Amino acid sequence: MPGVKNMNSTLHMLCWILFFPVYFTGHPSVAQKQYNFYYGKVLEAGTKTGIPNVNLSIEGSRIGTVTDKTGAFSFFIDSIPATLIVSSVGLETKTILLDATSYSLNLYLSRQATELGEVEIKAAVHEAFFKDDRYAVLDYEIDSSMVYLLIYRQYLSKATIICKNLDGDTVATSAPLSFKPDRLFKDCLGIMHVLSRDSGFQVFRQDNQLHLIHPVNLKKFDDVLKNCVAATPDILFFQRVTDNGLGVEYYGVNRKTRLKNPIARARDQKKIKMAKRNPQDAQMLRSSRPPGSRDDFVAWNFVHKILYRPIKTSLYRIGDYTCIFNTPEKQMEFYDISGNYSYKLAIHTDKVNDGRWTNDILIDEITGKAYTVFIRNGTYTIYRIDLNNGLLKKRLSLFHLYPRKVRIYDDRVYYLYDVAGDPDNKMLFRQKF
Repeated sequence: MPGVKNMNSTLHMLCWILFFPVYFTGHPSVAQKQYNFYYGKVLEAGTKTGIPNVNLSIEGSRIGTVTDKTGAFSFFIDSIPATLIVSSVGLETKTILLDATSYSLNLYLSRQATELGEVEIKAAVHEAFFKDDRYAVLDYEIDSSMVYLLIYRQYLSKATIICKNLDGDTVATSAPLSFKPDRLFKDCLGIMHVLSRDSGFQVFRQDNQLHLIHPVNLKKFDDVLKNCVAATPDILFFQRVTDNGLGVEYYGVNRKTRLKNPIARARDQKKIKMAKRNPQDAQMLRSSRPPGSRDDFVAWNFVHKILYRPIKTSLYRIGDYTCIFNTPEKQMEFYDISGNYSYKLAIHTDKVNDGRWTNDILIDEITGKAYTVFIRNGTYTIYRIDLNNGLLKKRLSLFHLYPRKVRIYDDRVYYLYDVAGDPDNKMLFRQKF
């Protein structure tokens, strides 16, 4: 009968609607379980050839695999973030961080070197690299085993640039500058410049003379070079400040094709959320110019300089890698020279109890070692960052309190320090590891 047939069809559909969801909700592992698939290669750092039989294991679990004869590997894990340990006999062990940044990994292992145990160097071994009764140091930069110093006297009315080798011998000087300089600047291509408040000049060394060439308006100079932070033969790497100073984006530009490729970004998520919860702070943060009244200026200055201090993040060339130090997240992200993601490490600053972490990252471009700084009661202590596991090793405490512009070059720490007794009194010191 037609009525009975229609009733049976309706009952059948009601049963399907009622019981079909029950089947899946009764098996959450089927519906909700999500696996993360990682794959890639382990290569020897020197030859760039694949390494077979490398062990890869997830810390705290039984999950693991080994590379095949070409160095290739792949594995699934059901929970991230996770820590991956990569090890092989005779090679340095890497301890890397797995998250959703990228599921493709290219890992380079170096031959294990036998090193003596690193010990802290006490502050007694220091020297004045530049100390003069007539001149003070306004700024300095180090490039190609040469130290360029911007020196002055009589409140910048008489300034000049000198170039010294690492032994401290003066090898070149400029004529007295006809303008009041502001600072030295080494661009991403390694070219030295001296900048004033409105202009920039390239510093060119010829025999024992330093010449200032190619003057350019400072705004144009900033547009072209200020945000270029590193370079390879094929790619220029740039940074762009976002989120009112609470974020930075990195991208690469191919030198031949001019194509722009986004690489990574770093953001201080806690401060960004705090600004969203406080509209008045967010409004002041968006204003780049301080207000006229004193009370408003104090509030504006507190927001910009104290409460929402711009993040410290940086990109450096280290050996075969381009490395981004994401200090808000306490992480390092490694990319190959073409800008492709390789792997990530956690920076274990929480294991150090030596004052406040400054978030500063220092790279020795000669040795390829990375360092960071902790400060306690004005004493700056240098820690080396192990680029295989992110652990920190104490190396040296600086002799002078509250140094300025700390740099590391060829296992020596350089810094500026105000010598007491004279308004024009800043000198350049250094200590050796």
